[in-house]
Amino acid sequence: MKKLKILVLVLFAYLSSYAQDPQLFENDWYLQKVIIDGQDNFPPSNNEVPFITVVFNAPMFETAVCDVLTAEVNYNGTLEFDLFNWGVTLGGCNEQENTDFQVVYLDTFFVDNITDSFTYTITNESNGSKTLSITSINGNKAIYNSVLLSTQDFSKAASISIYPNPVKDDLFISGTIDMNDVKINIFDVNGKLVLSLNNFDANNKSINVQKLNSGIYFIFLKDNQGRTAVKKFIKN
Repeated sequence: MKKLKILVLVLFAYLSSYAQDPQLFENDWYLQKVIIDGQDNFPPSNNEVPFITVVFNAPMFETAVCDVLTAEVNYNGTLEFDLFNWGVTLGGCNEQENTDFQVVYLDTFFVDNITDSFTYTITNESNGSKTLSITSINGNKAIYNSVLLSTQDFSKAASISIYPNPVKDDLFISGTIDMNDVKINIFDVNGKLVLSLNNFDANNKSINVQKLNSGIYFIFLKDNQGRTAVKKFIKN
């Protein structure tokens, strides 16, 4: 019985170190802005950096602009986490606006405060999405949403679905959107463009992803009116 109690305590400590809030893992998180010393800094949206995500995948943490910040994450209390054994790739950005934002986001917000704990909150929005707010030790904030917010109309996006997910060979797209007018880009979890389709087969409504490595990807659809939709899929 004593051994069983010890095993239960060890197991509880192990699980507690990985997740205080399952919502961190159940949602995709798209960066909306970084607040440094009270100043709003909005992420770029271009071919090199279409969007920025943060991924909590116990026991790992990952986010990127052009370079990628990865770290092990420890949840040391309710709504609080530490990053350790961290590293940043050194490829850099090609476009100046991306370089400037990377300094603000990766360096100023995360790396400059990485030896201290970060706190976070998750709130439900009226549109059904969730907002994740991460706060550094000096009060700066990174704000994310569970959907890729845009000033464009997302009425079409709600009717789009992809399957199968996870996928091995062919990824199919269904919905009311006119696929003849859609450009499709697929990005890996670091925001790197891995596949681009300007001549999508609207009859078969499928994309062959067999050559992609196993992992998490985001498919970004944009029609000729500028309306966008983003879906996540897993490649086996």
